[in-house]
Amino acid sequence: MPGPAELGVPVTIWPGLSAPVAGHSPAACPGPVTAAAAARAITAFSRPGDLVAAPDGSPAVIEAAAAAGRRVLGLIPAGEHAVTGLPASAAPAARLRPGGPGRLLAPGDPDAGQAALAITGCHGPGCCSPEPGGGDDPALVYAACQRVLAPGGVLAVITASRADGGQLADLAGHAVAAARAAGLVYAQHIVLVHAAIDGDHLTPDPAATAPASRAGGTQIHSDLLVFTKP
Repeated sequence: MPGPAELGVPVTIWPGLSAPVAGHSPAACPGPVTAAAAARAITAFSRPGDLVAAPDGSPAVIEAAAAAGRRVLGLIPAGEHAVTGLPASAAPAARLRPGGPGRLLAPGDPDAGQAALAITGCHGPGCCSPEPGGGDDPALVYAACQRVLAPGGVLAVITASRADGGQLADLAGHAVAAARAAGLVYAQHIVLVHAAIDGDHLTPDPAATAPASRAGGTQIHSDLLVFTKP
């Protein structure tokens, strides 16, 4: 798939963000949405009091949105009964709905068209995120995001490429195709650099260089793909 430059999409760099921590194996996919990345996206693409949706029930998104003074809608995937690890301070702002993202597609759903921002991670083939819902059908996830967003609302998808058996999987390209198929517009590509930039030197985040973090190399960046609802 053509890159953001070929598609006329502006590219931005956000340095100094913490790297995702590896999941259950060294071959884990580029990983869940981190609290730091979620917080940065929430500050950039929403305002205090806005509704932020976590279509896969990500604790990092729910906690970061509540801490930033946003209302939060967390969609708990089918088979999951609760989101664990949330601080008590997040509870008043967070509303958790069971049933996963598919619940938003029901006619007349009261949450349709209400969110200013939705944040999710990797979904579909090639993704093995430890987040709840990491393996959901991407068409369902992006249709639900399109449904929950208000006109002009933003979907932020955080992912990265991974290499399996010498083959590079373009997860960002798959995410762009799925989101566009759901009727969302690819508006911006942000490179999340998991390192501090000092002149012409990079100092990687320790999590990025940990032996279990990546098989075959260091994950120095992730991709934040920004889509808007017309």
